[in-house]
Amino acid sequence: MTRLLLVSMYPLDAGLWGPTARITRLRDALARLVDLEVIDGYRARRRTRLWRYALAGRLRGLNGIYVESSTFLPAESDVAFLGLSRALGLPVVTYIRDAYQLFPEYYPRDTLKRRLGAAAFLPAVHAMRAASSRLAFPTAGLAEAVLGPDADALLLPPGAPPPVDVPRSPTANRILYVGDARLPVNGAGRLIAAVEIARTAGVDLGLDIVSRPGHDPGPPHPDWVRVHRAEGEAIHALLPEVIATAIPRPRNRYNDLALPIKLFDYLSYGRPLLVTDGAEQARVVTDSDAGLVTRDDPAALADGIVRLATAAPEQIARWSGNASAAARAASWEDRARRIVNILTSSR
Repeated sequence: MTRLLLVSMYPLDAGLWGPTARITRLRDALARLVDLEVIDGYRARRRTRLWRYALAGRLRGLNGIYVESSTFLPAESDVAFLGLSRALGLPVVTYIRDAYQLFPEYYPRDTLKRRLGAAAFLPAVHAMRAASSRLAFPTAGLAEAVLGPDADALLLPPGAPPPVDVPRSPTANRILYVGDARLPVNGAGRLIAAVEIARTAGVDLGLDIVSRPGHDPGPPHPDWVRVHRAEGEAIHALLPEVIATAIPRPRNRYNDLALPIKLFDYLSYGRPLLVTDGAEQARVVTDSDAGLVTRDDPAALADGIVRLATAAPEQIARWSGNASAAARAASWEDRARRIVNILTSSR
């Protein structure tokens, strides 16, 4: 049986949130296809496990290594371990999930540590590139931003969980937002303002925000905003009252080339999506006809909210069905199969 190693630069045993949810789903899909071994964790834990793995001779008989990078810079042990693996003839694919350090709106350079982190990002990526067979990115735009216009990069967009079948209540009147609600670059404040405008126009809608502790919108917020601690099936429990999901990120250089993980989670919920016009996320929603794309200002978002709230039931059903179909077409299983094919055909 094909034997692969997954290296995750995040711990996979600390709950499902953002990247850990994505990597956990990919891990599970890979494990159904191959004999999968996993090394995960932040730097200190990962460093120890990588060298134990190498010294125990576990690289022998391995068919390939797939690496999930993190927002943090790689450790010297990551580069050395992958370099050793390449020297032994093993194919290595490293996935670069983001490049916040290149974009001051996401990564303010307001401390010495952050300035050093921003300066070290591209050299660290090039070191990983030298230690890997190929680098992979979620979009062509991100690959070009990191590697330049002639980048020889693999494209591996995020996968989607299997669609859930949660009927909508006839009285559903909530919009769902999942993620960090504090940061202006995520747009939760714009969404709250937009719902307020829509409510003033006579639309009876509320907002459900699912966030981690410390990531809530700052107080005070209106009583029609409900904040939840939920993940996985606990989010599914909110869906009967949800009429649509929202990604209100402001349009900027990074949001034009990024694909939010939660976009694909939202597709699996089988609800229409309301997203701002960042190029990549707008393309997914438009191509799948799974909802509405608006400009990023609160007034435009409010217009979209009113259109959703007043849409005919047949239109809501069509958007919802298309969202579920798009989730099936972008499954984690398909992505896992592609990774296995890349690794096993490149040795």
